[in-house]
Amino acid sequence: MVSKVQAEIEEIIAILQKNPEGLSRGKVSEYMKFSINTKTLQRRLSRLVDANLIAKQGEKKATKYYPSNVSQTKIKGHLTDMSSQIFSSKSQKSLKFLDTPRYAREKVSYNRELLDSYVSNKTAYVPNSLRMQLFKEGKRFDKTLAAGTYARQICQRLLIDLSYNSSRLEGNAYSKLDTQKLVEEGITAEGKVYEEAVMILNHKEAIVFLVENAQEIELNSLTIRNLHHLLAQDLLANPDACGNVRSIEVDIEQSTYKPINNPHQLKELFELILFKARKIEDPFEQSFFLLVHLSYLQAFEDVNKRTSRLSCNIPFIKENLCPLSFIDVSREDYTAALLAFYEKNNIEPMLELFSWSYLRSCAQYGVVKKSLGEIDAFRIQYRQQRKEVMGLVVQKNLHGKKAEDFIEHFCQQYTIKDAAKFTAMTLADLSILHAGAMIGLGITEAQLNQWLEKKF
Repeated sequence: MVSKVQAEIEEIIAILQKNPEGLSRGKVSEYMKFSINTKTLQRRLSRLVDANLIAKQGEKKATKYYPSNVSQTKIKGHLTDMSSQIFSSKSQKSLKFLDTPRYAREKVSYNRELLDSYVSNKTAYVPNSLRMQLFKEGKRFDKTLAAGTYARQICQRLLIDLSYNSSRLEGNAYSKLDTQKLVEEGITAEGKVYEEAVMILNHKEAIVFLVENAQEIELNSLTIRNLHHLLAQDLLANPDACGNVRSIEVDIEQSTYKPINNPHQLKELFELILFKARKIEDPFEQSFFLLVHLSYLQAFEDVNKRTSRLSCNIPFIKENLCPLSFIDVSREDYTAALLAFYEKNNIEPMLELFSWSYLRSCAQYGVVKKSLGEIDAFRIQYRQQRKEVMGLVVQKNLHGKKAEDFIEHFCQQYTIKDAAKFTAMTLADLSILHAGAMIGLGITEAQLNQWLEKKF
């Protein structure tokens, strides 16, 4: 006699065999003859996936289940219509290993030799000829200006594009228009899950953090951990995991790659990645190095790829180069390129995707200097003084006339020319001050919150 559990399992497999295009958990439930609650069905599906009797793609609301005999190409769709533009024929051929089901591919672990053998400014992932091409297209100013100047000029477009595309690569179902409404007006899309809105808003806050603090930000563990915290806040079951190197095991969905799980080793390798990245002089090599190695290490419980995508933009923002917003990159192509690095340590597909996407971003942000207007030299000249007095205003909890008088006195004390302009500029900056822009002011978050409470 077949047990109830066995009957349920056999029915799930039979349902998926009849629907090779894939079904959501809800659809599987609708087709079942048995009455089964949601949690029980979820356990049955997880068991079948673990046993490789069915296949799974996507996360959360976007998850679909497939019969195990459906080819991995159909499930993953690892080569899209755009793939021939992104990947060379050599890379397309190398990606065919993904046609083999995960259970039949070789299991691999973290290859430390990749990092240990990398010598900053000698090893080159990005060939010199490609760097020159990318620099020519990405250069936005003829002379050196304050870090982050260009990113601030296109900040609103960058907030929408990078938030949308990076979230989309995680399976987020928000459209670009929905993302724009959420970023600009705080309007959430009807019918979308709460977590998707949080993911996008977290991107917005993290990007503002990078742009507003471009001059002070350094490639160190504090910066990347804070970036992770901003991206992961309110999304992880364990709040302490936000911004902290993980102490639990993780697995990579769709991959046979098994990351390191020793917390001490993770911290050591995390620091080593950033140590080597800091020494890389070329911004494109530095960016690509961060993109692949932060993803590969999986230093955090989750949100590793998002952290790597924003981290790889730090060199571009600091050098006033066009940022990388992953425009038109499909989730399938991105995943395929990453899996080639994870499982084969092959950088070519990801390098091709990186360079193709960067050139697309350059075309998107092809802003001529005329439209940007003149950069205010006065603002740049007194940047440090402006930050100093803003910090003092917050520390002393000054507002209105008291804040204005204090700034004017500061101008006299430090013989700042055109005190009226400096005061107006500082008051305008104070009017939009928030927690994501407090770095460099010498204040704590508690001091800022206390000042903001009195302000409103």
